Amino acid sequence: MKKLVPDPPPVLCIRAGISHEKSIHLAQQHIDSAMNIAHEIAAHACTDQQERINAAILQMQITRALLKVSAATLEVVV
Repeated sequence: MKKLVPDPPPVLCIRAGISHEKSIHLAQQHIDSAMNIAHEIAAHACTDQQERINAAILQMQITRALLKVSAATLEVVV
């Protein structure tokens, strides 16, 4: 029997056993992609929508900064 809904692409799957480093790296890629899309949408949106999109972009920038801190603390070797 054929599946009605196909499996998502591997990049969208959270796999068991994925390392913290890999998950943070993937999260950074996803947040960067989301920010690029939001910037493209904001460029063609009306003023009210631009304000809301810019607020979302700000939240993504904060998330990206937190991910950078998380990645940096993983790279510290004592």
